[in-house]
Amino acid sequence: MEPFDAFVPQFRRARERWLEAPTLATHYDSVVKSYEGNEYGIIASVNSFIQCVCITILGEFGRSAPSDANTTLLLGEALKTLRLDSGRGSSKLGKLLSAHNKMADALNEMRNEHDPVAHGKDGFLDALTTNECRAFLVTADTILTLILAAYEGTEPDLRFTREPYERFERFHDRVDHATSIDADVNTDGDVETLIVRLSTASLPDGFEIRLEPSKLLYAVDREMYVQLLASALGVPQPAAELEVGAAVPTAGVPLRAATPMATTADVVPTYDGALSSLKTPLQKLLQTLGGLETAAATTGTNLRDSILATAERSMGLDWTSREPLQAAMKVALRRTLTKFGIEAARAEQTAERLVAWLKTNAATLTETTPTA
Repeated sequence: MEPFDAFVPQFRRARERWLEAPTLATHYDSVVKSYEGNEYGIIASVNSFIQCVCITILGEFGRSAPSDANTTLLLGEALKTLRLDSGRGSSKLGKLLSAHNKMADALNEMRNEHDPVAHGKDGFLDALTTNECRAFLVTADTILTLILAAYEGTEPDLRFTREPYERFERFHDRVDHATSIDADVNTDGDVETLIVRLSTASLPDGFEIRLEPSKLLYAVDREMYVQLLASALGVPQPAAELEVGAAVPTAGVPLRAATPMATTADVVPTYDGALSSLKTPLQKLLQTLGGLETAAATTGTNLRDSILATAERSMGLDWTSREPLQAAMKVALRRTLTKFGIEAARAEQTAERLVAWLKTNAATLTETTPTA
């Protein structure tokens, strides 16, 4: 039997599109288990997976799924949301969408006819043959191909999307470069409040945000929130670290001071910090990546040394075991690479490669929080 992901790859593609979606992951695991065990439940599992993908897409645009909707209806709603007319028109696109609607209808009918847990079944129901099962999976895979291609060609609603921050880098750059920031602290009340005013040239009045320390940290850095809570209760700093999600500590339980996540790109002519011993091996790595060692941001700058400077700035306490710090390092390294004229997609891949390389080669070189 062919490996599931090789036979019908769009299920894995959908699963990886929303890596943080636990329900989608559960449905995917259920489909794979049914496939590998040659189980009847594969029909219901596949239908549930497609419905979950459609509902997830609707949520990315702030839309609710119709109540008691079947696969056909959910597919139609998802395609409408993605600006594809799912009507059965005479155009080529209409015929294509009509065919996918018929596929969804067929999936529902196969579930009703062959799934032994659907609406009750006769005890002498014939088993679903291998060929019928394969046809069912290929049909589902084709439907997923359509809706994923449509979704990836459409921007979700930024007010509702669960997509990661990194997907919208081009929007972030526009906001960051166009926005002016003014901030002060209001001390009139019992609690000091940070007042941040944001404006642009075309929106001079802008917006004002008032943030208590708890609200700011709870939204931005939950670990720092827990550690400041501990310090407010009289817990001495610094010492052993408390995991996020643990119970609130009582007096006498030491904590390590929080480490800010640095994502700043350092472009330098030379570097002589804690990672200096990695200059030669890093140079060799850059050569294997194909010509990156010759890139230059401005006259007198050095890519290798800038990577090391950026990496050290991003290394916090226990950074090799803390995914948020590794993610921040990846962002900082990507920004450094793009400043040297490296194309965005390649910078993304190279930054990920560099983080993995640094975890292996720099783990013992930085035992303290780097200086800014």
